[in-house]
Amino acid sequence: MSDPSEIVPGTSCAPTVVEQGSRRRRGKSRDPSRAREELGDIETRLAKIELHLIDGDEKIEELDTRMEELDRGMDEFREEMQGALNQAIDKVMGEGESLKISFSNEVAALREENRFLREELDRVLGKVKDMEEQMSLVRMAILQGSVVGAATTSIAPTARVEVPKPNAFHGGRNAKEIDNFLWSLEQYFRALGITEDARKIDHAPLYLADTAMVWWRRRLLDIERGTCTISTWDDFKRELKKQFYPENAAHEARAKLRRLSHKGSIREYVKEFMETLLEIPDYPDTEALFAFTDGLQNWARLEIERRGARDLATAVSIAESLIELHRRERNPSPRKERNEGSSSHGKDGSCRPYKPKEGHHKVQKEDQGMQRPPLSCFSL
Repeated sequence: MSDPSEIVPGTSCAPTVVEQGSRRRRGKSRDPSRAREELGDIETRLAKIELHLIDGDEKIEELDTRMEELDRGMDEFREEMQGALNQAIDKVMGEGESLKISFSNEVAALREENRFLREELDRVLGKVKDMEEQMSLVRMAILQGSVVGAATTSIAPTARVEVPKPNAFHGGRNAKEIDNFLWSLEQYFRALGITEDARKIDHAPLYLADTAMVWWRRRLLDIERGTCTISTWDDFKRELKKQFYPENAAHEARAKLRRLSHKGSIREYVKEFMETLLEIPDYPDTEALFAFTDGLQNWARLEIERRGARDLATAVSIAESLIELHRRERNPSPRKERNEGSSSHGKDGSCRPYKPKEGHHKVQKEDQGMQRPPLSCFSL
C-alpha cells in the first residue's frame, strides 16, 4: 500500500477518503484477499500515473530544447537577413553611383555638343549677316547706278579698281613659295576688305590646286569627324605650313646666309640676302646686320662702317646707293682714232691731219707713265 502523503496532482482527495471509509465498512464484511487485489490495482494505476508524469516532464524538456534551438535559428536567420540586406544596399548604392557618374558624363557631353552647335550657329548667322550686307550693298549700287544713268549720261562712271588674284598654290615644298602665297592671300583679303577669319578660311581654299587641294579635302573630312579644328586664320596657316613647309627650312636658310658672299653686283647680293632672310622667322636684326656686312666685299663693308649703319635697313640702303667702279683695261684704239681724225684747215679750205709737236707728245707719254692706279676701295 502506498503512502497517503503521496497525492497525485490534479486529483481530488475527497473521493479517496470516501472510498477508504466505505472500504472500512465493507472490510468488516468482505474478504481480505479481495481488498488486497483492490490495493494492487490502485498501486498499478498510481504507477501508470507516475510514468505518464515522467513522460510529460521529458516532453516538456524536449519542447524547451526545441524552443531554444528555434531561438538560436531565429538569431542566425536574422543575422543572415541583415547581411544580405547590407549587401543589397551596398550593391544598389554602387550601381546608383555609377549611374550618377555616367549620367554626369552624358550631361557634360551634351553640354559640349550644345556649345559646339551654338558656335556653328553663330558662324552660320555671321555668314548670313555678311551675305545680307553684301546684298544690301549690291542693291544700293544698282539703285545708284540706275539713278545716275537716268539723270545724266555726261558724268563718267567711277573707275573700279581691279584687285589681282593671287596665284594658286600647287603644294610645292618650298618655304619661299609658301610664304609668298600666304602673303599674297593676306594682301588680297586686305584689298577686298575681308577681315573675318571665317571668310578668309572659306576663300583661301579657292586658290589651292593639285596636291594642296587634296590636302584640304582631307582636312575637311577631319573637321567633320571632329579630329581637327581650324577656326582661325592662324590655324589655317599653321596647318598649311605643317603639311608643306620643308623640315629644317630655317636651319638651311641660316647655313645659306652664312655662306652667302658678295661676288657679283651689290643689287644681286642684296636681293639674294633678303630672300634668304625671309625664310628665317624672328631673326635678330643685329645678327642680320653682321651677316650682311660680313658677306660684302671689303670696300663696300668699309664704306657702310664709315657711314655708321646701326641696323639692317640702313646698311641695305647704303649698299644699294654705292657706285661700283670696275677696273678697265686701257684701250689705245679710241685715242688713236681721235688723233687720226683730228685735222686742221689749210688756206685752201682743205683738211689736213693734225701733227702734234714733239715736245707735247713727250709730255703726254710722261703723264701716261705717271698715271696712278685706281683706289683700292673702288676695285673688286
